[in-house]
Amino acid sequence: MSELDLEKAVQIYGEKLFCHVYTLLCDYHEAEDIVQDVFFAAYREQTRFDGENLSAWLYKIAYNKSIDHLRRRKVVTFYELRENTPAAEHDFDTGYSPAVISALRRLTDEERLILLGRITESLDYEELAGLLGLSEPAVRKRYERAKKKLAGYLREMGSEAFI
Repeated sequence: MSELDLEKAVQIYGEKLFCHVYTLLCDYHEAEDIVQDVFFAAYREQTRFDGENLSAWLYKIAYNKSIDHLRRRKVVTFYELRENTPAAEHDFDTGYSPAVISALRRLTDEERLILLGRITESLDYEELAGLLGLSEPAVRKRYERAKKKLAGYLREMGSEAFI
């Protein structure tokens, strides 16, 4: 991947990766940093890319960097619903309705990672267990609980959104 290829990849995938990482982290500035790290890592590790699907490779790097970042957080953070979040100040589309984003913010980091790992990354329980250092049955149970919790938050808000 030359510098020109990297610049083109940033133009094509930058905003989409940002939206994906923002949905995982719920923090605008952290998402910016992670996406920048994704492109640096892709450039450094370009020999590992098989040439098949650049988008999938970048999303996998982004997901793994997001998990690593969340592991480094000292305290699991619960996000409150706020009107003036950085997302409201910037014009970008995460692909989810505002109700879903608000409900996702109320989940723990781990719950959000498990849900979005299954839904957006199509990771199986075994892969998630390995990434999170949990047993497969524990991931299955936490996934089911997180889905119910998210559905409950959406019902509280009167939303008919489904993910």
